[in-house]
Amino acid sequence: MATTGAGGDADGLLERWVGDVDRFFEIDWRRRFRVFPRAGMGLLAAMPSVAEVRAALDGPAIEVDRASRFLSFPGDGDVIVRSWVAGALGGPADDEAINLPAADARFPALEPIRRALAARFGAPVHLQLFFAGAGAGAGVGLRPHRDIHDSLVLQIAGRKRWRIEDPGELAASSRPLGNTGGSFGAGAREVVLSPGDVLYKPSHGVHATASLDPGCLSLTASIVTRTAGEALLAWVSAVTEVEPAWRIQLPATADDRRRLAAALAALPGLLPDVAALVAGPDEGDEGDEVDEGDDGDRAP
Repeated sequence: MATTGAGGDADGLLERWVGDVDRFFEIDWRRRFRVFPRAGMGLLAAMPSVAEVRAALDGPAIEVDRASRFLSFPGDGDVIVRSWVAGALGGPADDEAINLPAADARFPALEPIRRALAARFGAPVHLQLFFAGAGAGAGVGLRPHRDIHDSLVLQIAGRKRWRIEDPGELAASSRPLGNTGGSFGAGAREVVLSPGDVLYKPSHGVHATASLDPGCLSLTASIVTRTAGEALLAWVSAVTEVEPAWRIQLPATADDRRRLAAALAALPGLLPDVAALVAGPDEGDEGDEVDEGDDGDRAP
């Protein structure tokens, strides 16, 4: 992995990955999976190597966010949440797919990529590495499921087969509270990612994966977007923060009630139009973290 970081390479990252950005948002965004062959070749030198990822998994624990952990996805059974411990005491087996959350905390050269995407989307971005070891030729991966976040996936090493099905109307009509299971229908198809390929994975699209080569490694950038309702609540919180009446503690006195009535009557005039709501009062905030209960965004 390059030690100088990926700052220069990260500039215009989305444009170089997807090409015509306006068309991407019009045609693909939250509608369909799409592969961009070799679009990420320019960033491969900034990615962790298979050897570096193995060393991270075998090395001592390092605090990442609220826990030192990785997620392991065996071929059968439940997801395993493991603490970072040395080697055979609890390290991953080669026949498991491994998720390393907060990848930029372990590999700081990834930080410019996270920042570039966060600035481009105006939303927090969570970087994760997915790895399958020497025994992965049998097709180690994830069973069919849906994810709550939209993601861009860069294949770093080895090949990975994806079985995918576009979300159709689901993304427009509902939002799951978290990652959920799923099953494929008549629209399912398969694609194989090679190093340098980029995949756009829409939220709610059913997908499953299988690593085709030993040492299969990929980077997932999950874009933690908000609903319009969440954006409105954030806006109201921001505009009421400066009005003393909204800091009145309840239960209210008669005088407090009069002040609250006046503040409430003035509230409609403070609400945003659509453009301001979409931008949000905290546009570009990168500080939010993916909820730990979300298990990252579990797609490799």
